[in-house]
Order: sequence, then structure tokens, then C-alpha cells
Amino acid sequence: MSHTRPAETRSPRNTRAVTLAHLSDPHLPPPPVHWLQALNKRALSLLSWKKHRRHVHLAATCSAIVKDIARNDVDAILVSGDLTNFGTPDEFALAANWLKQLPATAMVIPGNHDCMIRQPAEKGLLQWKSWSAASYPYARTQNGVAVIGVNSGVPTPPFMAYGRVGRRQLARLEILLTELGNAGLCRVVMIHHPPRRGLVTWRKSLHDYRAFAQVLKRTGAEIVLHGHSHDATLTHIPGTDIPLLGVASASLTDKREHRQACWNHLVIHPQGDGWAIGMSRHKPDGQITEKASWVRPRNSQA
Repeated sequence: MSHTRPAETRSPRNTRAVTLAHLSDPHLPPPPVHWLQALNKRALSLLSWKKHRRHVHLAATCSAIVKDIARNDVDAILVSGDLTNFGTPDEFALAANWLKQLPATAMVIPGNHDCMIRQPAEKGLLQWKSWSAASYPYARTQNGVAVIGVNSGVPTPPFMAYGRVGRRQLARLEILLTELGNAGLCRVVMIHHPPRRGLVTWRKSLHDYRAFAQVLKRTGAEIVLHGHSHDATLTHIPGTDIPLLGVASASLTDKREHRQACWNHLVIHPQGDGWAIGMSRHKPDGQITEKASWVRPRNSQA
């Protein structure tokens, strides 16, 4: 996929279906954390990892997800945040190497764990620039499909994991969605925190979800993807008919069906004056647990 700026959007050339894999929250096994790096909120997260999370977020499960994606020969892999556990520079480097080895072109956005504390961009998010951009939101396009990455990750106080998009990103997002829609592209929006109430607790929620939803209500979008909740869900952006698709953590072992590791397989192709979007949810062994489909009008506004 190629980078696209609003001023450079052109009418799409839709010659075949575009296939996308959506995964989230892999929480890759971390390298050792130096004690000086844990004199902050990371200390609580490190304790949680050692006591519980490392026993349920398994590298083997995430590896099985990636292998199943490879078997499906997708055009691109969308990773909606929380590749790290503590957001250390070494974890960002490890995650960059993981992204480099994925079986298709990857696009990534950060999550709350990746933005746990403030640090120079070159030690954190800029290490993923090859799979995102130097600033957010960004867009990459292929065959009439534009993936728009939004950053909702912000440093938060202890015991909080909420997100915020912010006015600058929202203004940029409105321009980007409008121009991509006017160019007739299928707009796939990717954000870490679910932009509606009820999918996570308040302390983990997107605090400006109403403003985000209003932007999408004005501009339209074809589908929105999110992570963070560790739940496989299918809802809508509030006040619209825009599908909102969540996915369980790519590494999580859980007895509850909706929290078991999975990935979403999206197939998008033009149909008449709109876009046909098909979704199937895959477990690590390739078993399909859920299917859904939509036909979205071109340049659709909710």
C-alpha cells in the first residue's frame, strides 16, 4: 500500500478485491526492563505482567495467528495497537522487527500500552514510522481502499488506560475522510480504543468518542476497526450505521469464547455504486467462528 495525502487522492482503479487481516493487542513478550525504566507507571504494569498477564498472553498463540494469516495470502495486515507491554524503547525495536517479518505489508497504530509514558518520539513511535507515519492520522491506499490510522494512545495516571484523539487529529481526520470519500475510496478507519460506550469500562474508554463519532457522522466511513477491549465484537459507531469491528487480543488464552485469540479477515471489492465488505473471524487454527457482510454506498455518510 502507498501513503496518500488528501491533496493527492485520485479516483480509484478497482480491478480486484482487496483483502485485509486485522489483529490487535499482541502484547509481544518483552525484553528485560531496567529498573530505571520502571520508576513510573511501568512498575504497576510490570507487576501485572509477572503475576498474571505473561501466563495468558502467549507468544505461541500470536505466532499461530500470524501463520493462519499467511495461509490466507492477504494484501495487508492491520495492527490496531498494544504491540508492547510497557512501551520501552527496546520493546518498540522488538515490535519493529516483528512487523518487518509479518507475511504481508503491515500498517500499525499505537495503543495505550505503547503510549504508557511520555518519551522522545525517536525512542518510541518513530521506530514504527515505516508501518505508519510521523504523525496521525495517516492514510495508505491500494486499489481503491484507503486505510486511515488514528492514534488514541495517551499517557494516563496509574490504574487508568483511557484514550483521546484530540482536536488536532479530529480536524485532520475530517479533512482526510472528506477528501478520500470525494475521491470514491473505501475508507477503513483503524483506532485502538473503541469509539462508543459500553465496550470497556470508563477508565479504559475513549474520552472523546462523541466528537469522534460526530466527525464520522458528517464525513462517512465504510468500516471502523478497533482493539483494546480484548473482545471480539460487532457494533456500530453511535448515531450511524457504520460497522464497528473489534477483535480479541492476538495472544490471549481465555475460556470465554469472545475473548479467545482471533483475527478478522476482510474482503473488500466494488459492487455497483458501492463497496461490498465481507468479514470472517478466524481462530489461530483457522476455524471460522463468525461471518458478516455489508454493502456500503460509495462516499457513504451515516
